Amino acid sequence: MQTNIGSTIKKIRSDKDFSQKYVVDGVMTQSAYSKFELNKTDITYSSLANILENLEVTFEEVLYIQNGFKHTEKDAIFKKFISTSYNNEENIKELFNMAVSYLHKKDDQLITDIKSLCEAFLILLYTADTRILQTTVSSVWRRLSDRNQFYFSDLYLLNSIFYFFPLETMLEIKKLAFKSIERYGDFQNIQRLKINFCVNISLMLIKEKCYVEALEEIETAILLSKKQKAYLQLAVCYVRKGICLNCLDNNGFPWVQKGIELLTVLEEHELLQMATVEINLYSEV
Repeated sequence: MQTNIGSTIKKIRSDKDFSQKYVVDGVMTQSAYSKFELNKTDITYSSLANILENLEVTFEEVLYIQNGFKHTEKDAIFKKFISTSYNNEENIKELFNMAVSYLHKKDDQLITDIKSLCEAFLILLYTADTRILQTTVSSVWRRLSDRNQFYFSDLYLLNSIFYFFPLETMLEIKKLAFKSIERYGDFQNIQRLKINFCVNISLMLIKEKCYVEALEEIETAILLSKKQKAYLQLAVCYVRKGICLNCLDNNGFPWVQKGIELLTVLEEHELLQMATVEINLYSEV
């Protein structure tokens, strides 16, 4: 059962053996803070932020503790969404069912968008009907397309739909997304989204036989992957780099082999299968 935040803060403070005086030093009176711990009064967000800093915890951690050391239902859905492979039917169905269950209890725009995207992914797996796909993702795109600034959840939604659009549109979306990502710095590994955008665009460019442009996206993604230690994406980039080089009459096989070996070592069987399909489809040998 979820407790009030004052009670949660009190437990954290007690477990850390911090005094009230230490926690509220320079923030507020100890008397007012005591009432907050007893859930008799609220405090301002700025005061709470300073208290959490003194307690050495983040607001997200407090919410996690407050919810019995587990994510809230909405957070659990979003975290599964950003970690789910879009070609994993079982995971997409599970995510879809989680979203439906949540929406039966509460209306929520983000979860509605995730539900719509799950439907789109399943259509892609079953029929690959681009007309139906466009219709399914259009509601999500309408909500995002007029924004000049994308926020954390927006960027993950955008990352999952932007490759449903024409290549020229994808490139413009990527520019806008990168500007927003830069504002977040290293917040919750959001820089890895840059890799995803580049990797997705590289495949579209390969399909269009724009191998030089694809290589540019891949080289950017390789640098970012190494920096972020994103080895799965790095392996995919190696394979695609090899494909592009082969298609440009250069020897890309060492890069293909490097990517395949990395995926094999990591035991990423689904990605290994995907890479094999791409090699067979796009390598002009």
